[in-house]
Amino acid sequence: MVAQGIPFALKSYDEGVDSIDTFRGKRKRLKKLLARSDYWKAEFDKTNQKQQQLEQLLYVGQSPDLMAGRVQSTLKTLTKNSQIKVDSMSLPDLQQYDDWLLITQSMTFKASAVALMKLLALIKKAQPQLIVTDLQVRSRRTSLSCTLKVVAFSRLNQEDSSNGGTINGT
Repeated sequence: MVAQGIPFALKSYDEGVDSIDTFRGKRKRLKKLLARSDYWKAEFDKTNQKQQQLEQLLYVGQSPDLMAGRVQSTLKTLTKNSQIKVDSMSLPDLQQYDDWLLITQSMTFKASAVALMKLLALIKKAQPQLIVTDLQVRSRRTSLSCTLKVVAFSRLNQEDSSNGGTINGT
């Protein structure tokens, strides 16, 4: 009994010492985490604020076609506010990867230099964000003949409110 008891007691003692060391290590790490909790809370808040700012730049919805329509509508409103008459507006080009969507919209119009500059300023300020990727301007006697291409980014909602399903990857 003594031959078995002493090794058992030594093993139990060593396990107890290891357990106490592990506990002290965890306690020390928890104290460090607790001391840094205000820092991590501030970092979390900054990250959430940055995410909200970025989300304001995106078109958000449940359908790629709906988001393309919103981009077209925004662009039409901006041209109208700039006193520009649109000659033609192409169908939007949609490129989707998972729940991200890149919408490219092209249009042609005639405008004065002042109206064109007003349109570009309005596009720059637009929320959600539109980005001019191509602008071609040809001078006519009384006006400018322009071709403009903008892109917008969209994040598609995963849940469809009409039936509770999810959007497929198309």
